[in-house]
Amino acid sequence: MGAVADSASVSKLAPSPEIPRPDTPAPQSGTLTAGDYDDVLNPDLYKVYLDKMLQGPLGKKNLPYVDTAGRIGVTVTDRLGKPAPFEQVDVLNSDGKRIFALTTGADGKVYIYPQFDALGDEVTVKVAATKNGKAVAQTIDLSKKTYTQSINLSLSGDAAKVQKLDLLLTLDATGSMGDEMAYLKAELVAILQRIKDSQPGINIRAGLIVYRDNGDQYVVRDFDFTGNLDTFAENLLAQSANGGGDMPEAMQDAMSTGLDFKWRKDAIKVNLLVADAPPHDKDIAETWNAALKSRVEGIHVVPLAASGVDKTAEFLMRSMGQITGGRYLFLTDDSGVGNPHAEPTVDCYVVTRLDSLVERVLTSLVTGVRAEPDGDEVVRVVGDYKAGICKVE
Repeated sequence: MGAVADSASVSKLAPSPEIPRPDTPAPQSGTLTAGDYDDVLNPDLYKVYLDKMLQGPLGKKNLPYVDTAGRIGVTVTDRLGKPAPFEQVDVLNSDGKRIFALTTGADGKVYIYPQFDALGDEVTVKVAATKNGKAVAQTIDLSKKTYTQSINLSLSGDAAKVQKLDLLLTLDATGSMGDEMAYLKAELVAILQRIKDSQPGINIRAGLIVYRDNGDQYVVRDFDFTGNLDTFAENLLAQSANGGGDMPEAMQDAMSTGLDFKWRKDAIKVNLLVADAPPHDKDIAETWNAALKSRVEGIHVVPLAASGVDKTAEFLMRSMGQITGGRYLFLTDDSGVGNPHAEPTVDCYVVTRLDSLVERVLTSLVTGVRAEPDGDEVVRVVGDYKAGICKVE
């Protein structure tokens, strides 16, 4: 894969000229602030959010409805009860035919959604025979309202160790993203280096996609995974924020391009999607289809909503996090840096520095254990927050 996407993803329209941006100082290291919301940990509140938004201003758009009612969490463990990553969980229908397969993360978990996945009255979840032992399976009668929503499949062998991380930065590079791009240039490699230091022996590769929209100088540029973080940094530093004009951007092309990267099967896979705008309405379905493919490929989409993100983008990015096991991250105004940041439609969160938040989220995905900030890191608390779970009366 070269530095620029193939001609299929490049606009056929005449490119608009680059408009020079006034020189502004890059945000100082550690200044931007952010919060996060974990829809995976709050499935009931997520369903309330979906219903509210789709019955309101977003109801006429072709947005996904990931019904979390009756969601089933499947945890795969080894002979000692430790989470087993990289295990393929087959989801079978009543005839024993595979509907789809999911891959466990570092926490050994996958989630299936009976309504969204259209599973019918019966489903079997199965882990095939591997070096960890014989195949194990469990059948669930979905016709019963009292079916279990938490399943453990225990293997007879030892769990694999997480030793690799593939991180793809997918970045909206239009004019409104200048502050965010400058910050990532200053911080992201340092964040990855700290993860390497805290997780001895981990092998990290990083890749980059920057995107704009039809009519801009380019639509998508991509830089394949590299284990040389200096090379990754050079690729990122060479990019600039420009173009755009209207709100929607070509998110669908960027997400589809990311699926073509050479992800390692035995790596934790993360797509850090940094954006402030949704795709065009006509491209929502294509964008969502890329998220569904990310789900079955075991790629965690971790959206980071930048300044001025609109409700359509928030909805779609949160849906991506829910279906792929990521978290929804968002910038806040606490730092006083950059453009005003939209208040998220969430029930609780804590505000910390963005660099420490990204580091915690990536570390959590690598270790399978949720990392919370220390008290002295917290700038502000909104709502009743308890380790990512919102307590709402």
